[in-house]
Amino acid sequence: MQDLTAEFAGGRLNIRVAAIIQQDDKILVSQWPNGTISLVGGRVALGETTQAAISREVAEETGLIVETASLCAMIENFFKYDDTFYHEFLYVYNVATESFELNQSALDFDCQEILWLPISDSDRLQPKILSDLVKDKRGQMLHLVNQEAFYPN
Repeated sequence: MQDLTAEFAGGRLNIRVAAIIQQDDKILVSQWPNGTISLVGGRVALGETTQAAISREVAEETGLIVETASLCAMIENFFKYDDTFYHEFLYVYNVATESFELNQSALDFDCQEILWLPISDSDRLQPKILSDLVKDKRGQMLHLVNQEAFYPN
């Protein structure tokens, strides 16, 4: 599978998905070796819908099987990482799974630590705009822009 990532002279374009999986007052997150905490998810593959991508990514990272996934936000995310400018389209889904039992033999389970984060600590999420989103109870589709960096013209 080829990820929907494109390299340009001035930076990189990513198309990604993320899952809000909630159990009581906690959300399932990935903590990466560098300390970054994000929602479970990843890059969309060429020819794959974002809905198929969220089911695949949740299974690869956690072993959980997605029962339902409803799009709750599309975030235009602009940021710098390792001196590279990123322009990212992040499709965020509210996800219900068959169970909350993590499978440690999942394909990507060893790449990051999967843990339950109290919603009250959601300000630790990257990008920061996700903190407001996981607390949002309006039940409507949101289009958000997260402008942490600007393209160097």
